[in-house]
Amino acid sequence: MQGKEQGEQGRKKRWRENVADFFELPKELLCNLPRATIIGNVQLHLENYGGIIEYTNEILRLKIRGGEMVIKGENLVIKHFFGEEIFVEGRFQSIAYF
Repeated sequence: MQGKEQGEQGRKKRWRENVADFFELPKELLCNLPRATIIGNVQLHLENYGGIIEYTNEILRLKIRGGEMVIKGENLVIKHFFGEEIFVEGRFQSIAYF
């Protein structure tokens, strides 16, 4: 049964992507994809994230669709978060998607 469910999810995902392409809409609107705005190596604004997995002043792991985003750096501070948006400041050394 799990294979059938995954196949159905894949078709729904492709359908959403096709609709977004046809109407020239940003895919993050229909597909709930994460959207990151990074300013230098000091500010990050992330939309469509699913929650905080780990948070210290040196690492921030965020749940995103299909995996996670890991931010490593110094003096990482969550300035604010609400709904599906988060704003982080600090000195970023790396940002990775898994």
